[in-house]
Amino acid sequence: MPGPVVSGVRQSASLNQKLMDEADSETHLSLMSEGSIRLLLLTSGDLLMARLRNTTDRDGDPAYQLIRPRRVCLADPGQPLPWRLEPFLEGLTPQRNVVLFKTALASVLEPDSRLVQIYAEMTDQECPLEETPVERLKRAFQEFTESFEADQQEPV
Repeated sequence: MPGPVVSGVRQSASLNQKLMDEADSETHLSLMSEGSIRLLLLTSGDLLMARLRNTTDRDGDPAYQLIRPRRVCLADPGQPLPWRLEPFLEGLTPQRNVVLFKTALASVLEPDSRLVQIYAEMTDQECPLEETPVERLKRAFQEFTESFEADQQEPV
């Protein structure tokens, strides 16, 4: 008779095979996937690029899920771009997505369009088209109007 089954415990060989299979078959994320691509300044001073999704931590407090994060580093002099993207936590954990407590995040920034394009290609995601200033203004006005209407509909 086999021994007790422990949740989450597997043979190391099958776990290693599963991790290798996941690395080879990383799915393409469409533009409409949940979250948006952002540049993140951590309180530690690190800069990360990731698809940012709102979630909660284990205590139910608001947090962010970083999908396919990459560290933004300064490039060597003479390179065409002033920065380069490096895998985040590679070699330390097989996890590709990380939950970040809001206290660890100093700022969420809008990234440069060239940085977004390189990040999207590197992480196999669909890249949003660059918006003109008029399109950004229209989107901001639409978001304001929607939030204003939502506030007006709430009963007092």
